Amino acid sequence: MKRGTKSCDKFAAGGGTYSLLLSMWESQRLQIGKLGKFDFPRGWYVYTGSALGGLSARLKRHLRPEKRLHWHIDYLLQAADIEEVWYTQGTERLECTWNGMIAALPGARPYIRGFGSSDCRCHSHLTFFISRPSFDMFRKRCNDIKIPPPVQTRTMHH
Repeated sequence: MKRGTKSCDKFAAGGGTYSLLLSMWESQRLQIGKLGKFDFPRGWYVYTGSALGGLSARLKRHLRPEKRLHWHIDYLLQAADIEEVWYTQGTERLECTWNGMIAALPGARPYIRGFGSSDCRCHSHLTFFISRPSFDMFRKRCNDIKIPPPVQTRTMHH
């Protein structure tokens, strides 16, 4: 796997909400756990999750190339690269709010019913974009509705 990252040690031990900005440079057909096989077109994906019990540990797990396949995102990360992590720390569950705002960005298309959203009413916690979505626009929307603004960190590939 070509994914390698700088340390996530800057994340505090507390919980929070995060989005992974993923790139997929070639279209692929992937098995996503028990959800089934799906075609993933070349493009950009944003996966949104929460880790109220420990943001640092969750992000370190996502960034590790080798891991037991447990969550839907684990299957996608076998083929996609994490380009950036957008996150905020805190105890408030913002995952579905963030997901809705990301799905409302220009060019967004919620992708695969039930992906990462088996414990909520969202269609999916994975959103597809043909071109790179705007972190600045997402951050502005968070500010507009008065929720903690996310921080952006880039990952480094080998």
